[in-house]
Amino acid sequence: MRRFERVLKIAFVLVFIVALFVFSVAVFKQVDPGEAYIGSFDSNLLDEGWTIIYPDGHVEENVSIPLDIDVEAGSVLAIEHTLPDDVGDGMRLGLRSSREEMTVYIADEQRSEYKVEDFIVKRKSVVSAFILVDLKDADAGQTLRIEMSSPSDPVIRINDINYAYGNNVWFSYIGHNINLVFIAILMICIGMFAIVVFLFIRKKVAEAKSVFYHAQTIIIAGLWMLSESELRQVIFHSPSLSNVFSFMLIEIIAAFGSMYCNEVQKHHYARIYTLLQSVILLQVLANIVLNVTGVVDFYDTLILSHAWSALTIIVVAGTLIADGITGRIRRYGFTAIGMVLLVIFSMLEIVNFYFINIVSMGFLLGIGLLMLLAFTTVQVVIDLIRSAEKRRRDLEKANRTTFQTIASTIDAKDRYTGGHSERVGHYAKLLCKAVAEEYGFTHDDISAVNYIGKMHDLGKIGVPDKVLNKNGRLTDEEFDLMKQHTIIGYDMLKNIDYIPGLRDGVRSHHERWDGGGYPDGLKGEKIPLYARILCIADSYDAMTTDRVYRKKLSKETVLEELEKNKGKQFDPHLADVFIGMIRGGVV
Repeated sequence: MRRFERVLKIAFVLVFIVALFVFSVAVFKQVDPGEAYIGSFDSNLLDEGWTIIYPDGHVEENVSIPLDIDVEAGSVLAIEHTLPDDVGDGMRLGLRSSREEMTVYIADEQRSEYKVEDFIVKRKSVVSAFILVDLKDADAGQTLRIEMSSPSDPVIRINDINYAYGNNVWFSYIGHNINLVFIAILMICIGMFAIVVFLFIRKKVAEAKSVFYHAQTIIIAGLWMLSESELRQVIFHSPSLSNVFSFMLIEIIAAFGSMYCNEVQKHHYARIYTLLQSVILLQVLANIVLNVTGVVDFYDTLILSHAWSALTIIVVAGTLIADGITGRIRRYGFTAIGMVLLVIFSMLEIVNFYFINIVSMGFLLGIGLLMLLAFTTVQVVIDLIRSAEKRRRDLEKANRTTFQTIASTIDAKDRYTGGHSERVGHYAKLLCKAVAEEYGFTHDDISAVNYIGKMHDLGKIGVPDKVLNKNGRLTDEEFDLMKQHTIIGYDMLKNIDYIPGLRDGVRSHHERWDGGGYPDGLKGEKIPLYARILCIADSYDAMTTDRVYRKKLSKETVLEELEKNKGKQFDPHLADVFIGMIRGGVV
């Protein structure tokens, strides 16, 4: 049956693999020519043959775009191109403003204007955005003229310009930005999930606060990436407001990142981080006031935000180095790896913004935060395992103390058998060690047998003192009461489940190999293995100590009793091993 189950599992896995292959083909290849027509999403790029008219009147022809041009801030630069013959009704021209004011003319007719004075909110410059211009049949072959100016920036960036039917003009932009948007949404979802996790573990896990601050940082970064995305006009109804939102987020993200680091590093550098957060807060408040009053735009103070972010990165790097020198970093090793990666990717994000601009804004920061999340998750799991292991060791230590106390209490109750439970535990441990390889006993198993040996007579607490301490042999009625100690002990331990075999050992250590024991009359290997070991250890101690009705037996007599009762009272194999231990001086 198991072989057939294995075959079924393999068959279903193969079917799943085939289904994945079909899925891949369906996504990337059209196999059947009879599929329904979905139209075209193509757009046409106007990237060559442009004429540039500089502010001083100088003309440069046959120029390719995109490109950046240095001009005096506020001056007007114009670019011209002849629209292709395939331009017609239903088409749109698409171009992107990187904070430049723009006016679009076709055949000297103004078709679109994007100016700062059109905004209700007082601001120094326009928000970067896509400008769409409706085209018509009559525009084919006409001169397209775009006038650009940047009131506060000496650089005018001429981006790609394309045309297509309807909103197909958006598809090239979507294709360039969809990965960034996906990562941003993923980060927001992961951050929200992490906050939900925090709400469940905050009272149970010491590292919960670091999860909370990390989640906030990831959400802030994700929201910033969305609000700074080139697709924000598609995402937000008020892109200019999302622009303000994005600048506020970028200014506080360093503060939340430092809160996370402070928590991970157990507030060892709290003064440094607190000072840093205070300065960032003052700057944020000042920038909000200056922006609302129209003195400066957020963009104009962006370099300050990046400066504080860079300083935060340097501070975090410094604290990591300090913790590496002192050895504190070992406590959060995996998280430290994630923090180092975040430091690297954050610096690359700033370098990319100011110098190379080869990937979308926020992409590198997002990758760094997701890497940090991965390593933080590993660290939390490791910390939980360590915490659980420590609790287990503490519990074992507490149990050891408890067992010793209970064993002493039991032995004190029976004045004729002082130290009996301790000795039974010791003999049982020796026998367990002797057969450990044969039965596959681990160190924990051997310790468990020792504990059970100390607890085996726990139920005698419920036996009347007059029976327990009677001078002479017990009557049948008294012996029936004495036999109840196995069941009493078993019931007392019903809530103790962290020591395997404890209850079975306590209940069955008076069972006999031939089935004549109590309380259940178990026979042979139906008797739990721990109980068979305890039976020998218990009987050996009984024979080698003085009792009220006899003196302890000699070594030769003990060996004779063990030989005589193996296969009757004792497991014959375990009895042979124990006899060998006695003869070898181990016991």
